[in-house]
Amino acid sequence: MFAHIWRMRARKKRTKDYETFGRQVTLAALQKIDGCQQAYFIKVFEARKPDYLWVVFWRDQKALEAARTNPAWRDQIRKFEAGKFYKTIPLELVCECLCSFGGSAARVAKKNAGRAA
Repeated sequence: MFAHIWRMRARKKRTKDYETFGRQVTLAALQKIDGCQQAYFIKVFEARKPDYLWVVFWRDQKALEAARTNPAWRDQIRKFEAGKFYKTIPLELVCECLCSFGGSAARVAKKNAGRAA
């Protein structure tokens, strides 16, 4: 499983618009894309300035790469850029999930740990 993480500082005057956009446009687009397992839209609680995170889990790296060329995703990106929601360019991270409490990554880690013994 792969996690795609974005951190974005929003314009103070656009926070409500951005939150609505995230809920109605971005989440809807992600739900249409094959390989998207889960998506979280997070507002940083104690930030002095409006900071947001997106944490999106993909089945594997191929699913994430395919999503980048998906028309639903490209359309969402165009709308995001046109909305001028961000104050700074978003930070983007692509991470490989090694293990977790539950879910498929944890089962794979346990299975592989048994092989090493």
